[in-house]
Amino acid sequence: MNYDDKLIEEINKRFTKNNNTLYWVRIAYQRYSKQLNVFFEYAKIGMATHSEQIGRYVESEKDRMPELAKLIKKETNVSVEVDDFL
Repeated sequence: MNYDDKLIEEINKRFTKNNNTLYWVRIAYQRYSKQLNVFFEYAKIGMATHSEQIGRYVESEKDRMPELAKLIKKETNVSVEVDDFL
């Protein structure tokens, strides 16, 4: 099992499909630490957003993130936001 599979497993574990709750994954690049962080985010409608870091990739994998986003969407049916860093 590779790191991407473990990430998808973490997403599936957290995606509980509660009523009136929005779920999504965000991939963000931190310029100063030169890392890509993957966050699982959820919010009940009208409430604050909760965000949990579930993964981290090195800067050299930056070009692979659009492919990873498609894989996450396909495997988990959770929408994915990729910050504009490409």
